[in-house]
Amino acid sequence: MIRTRPKTINTDKLNTFSSVIPSEFHSTHFRSTNHIERNHLSLRTRLKRLNRKTICYTKKMNVLSAILTIYFWS
Repeated sequence: MIRTRPKTINTDKLNTFSSVIPSEFHSTHFRSTNHIERNHLSLRTRLKRLNRKTICYTKKMNVLSAILTIYFWS
């Protein structure tokens, strides 16, 4: 099993995190947490197009192809 060591762990400024995470790894920069969460939300929304049970499901193959081309091209 491969174990990785984190360089930083980004969290909000909740007091419980400082008691659990060592101070040399813990970072509470507000911008970095929002940036990470925004990327995760965008990825989840885009992946919904591939799942049949969601509202965002794309039925036509040419529309799906165009969306994936735009996503991977930019």
